[in-house]
Amino acid sequence: MGSSPLQAAATAAAEAGAHWLTRDRVLGYARIFVAIYLIAAIGWVALSADMVDTKGKPLGYDFITFWAASLLALGGEAVASFDMARIAAVEHMAVPASEDIFLWHYPPTFHLVVLPLALLPYVASYAAWTLGTFAANAAVVRRFAPRAETLWVFAAFPGVFINGFHGQNGFLTATLFGAALLQLEKRPLAAGVFFGLLSCKPQLGLLVPIALLCGGQWKAMFAAAATTLAFAGLSVAAFGIETWAAFWGNAPLVQLLLDAGTLPWAKIPSLYIALRMLGVPVLPAYLLHGVLVLAVVVALVLVWRSAAPLRLKGAVLVAGAVLVPPYLFDYDLVLLAIPIAILAWHGLERGWHTYEREILVAAWLTPMVAPSLAEFAGAPVAVLILVALFAVAMRNALAENAAARN
Repeated sequence: MGSSPLQAAATAAAEAGAHWLTRDRVLGYARIFVAIYLIAAIGWVALSADMVDTKGKPLGYDFITFWAASLLALGGEAVASFDMARIAAVEHMAVPASEDIFLWHYPPTFHLVVLPLALLPYVASYAAWTLGTFAANAAVVRRFAPRAETLWVFAAFPGVFINGFHGQNGFLTATLFGAALLQLEKRPLAAGVFFGLLSCKPQLGLLVPIALLCGGQWKAMFAAAATTLAFAGLSVAAFGIETWAAFWGNAPLVQLLLDAGTLPWAKIPSLYIALRMLGVPVLPAYLLHGVLVLAVVVALVLVWRSAAPLRLKGAVLVAGAVLVPPYLFDYDLVLLAIPIAILAWHGLERGWHTYEREILVAAWLTPMVAPSLAEFAGAPVAVLILVALFAVAMRNALAENAAARN
């Protein structure tokens, strides 16, 4: 039996000499990034006045929406979260000096997730939410790459800083996605529950049913479907069906804000937005985005029907998940920690293909570097890097599938 392509790549790499990205450099760079984040956080708070930063935004940014929606829901007025005037008034209660308005666009299932947040004062709630979900996400990522330096690299990941800075839900969705993949092989019912809970951010889980179907994960599929329905049903019982009507009624506004450029395009790493930034009209941009989605689905089907290891299938699924929705933000790219960790661990165990490590580094930097390149240089490169990461995950999965069949 001959050596696998990955083993051959490892041999070739060894013969070519050591790579520039050594363990010591990874750890050193990670510690530098963490130090920079701490200094930036201290400066952010120190330069703020009355909990408003130098840009006029409240400390916690998007988290203020979660806290306000929680307060409305606790008062029996969850549907008022979709009313701009009502949620703005509650946000002003949280941070009176802030004049910005942050809108609520989430399904009622996410109302259930944020419901307890307003039981704490705003600042304490922001800290508890961010630190709690960060710890859960870090624990999951550590399982994919069980080495001591993993936590340093994860803490230094720019996606972590951006999500924490915004007080967003990226840590939560990445935790659910990662936990589902970790449980899928031995505890498929638990995996299905985690996938079902991910329906609180539905655009990120669009590929999950296809993957489970192609992988023959019937127990996980059943549990995911049952959890999704139960989650939705519980939200109806808690907040009323009118909250779902308001959510669907709000969807055209979100699309209008997206298409018109009212939302910050530079922070949206989708192909649709990259094309719009380059001057492509709405319809052709959506069509071309659809072509990419179709290609991702075909690749996903190929991989999940193969004999590739489940973790590599998971890397393909998560890397594809961020390519599918036209509407996602830089803080959602916390999800990239999962395929990066899986592929890095696989490379350490089985060897590296040419430029794989460079692509992983580029993906790791994307949440921080890509928005700046898009905003100041007019170069929306994020989607190119995401496609490259997806290609790396797919190549490794197919190589392992070929090795398993030989």
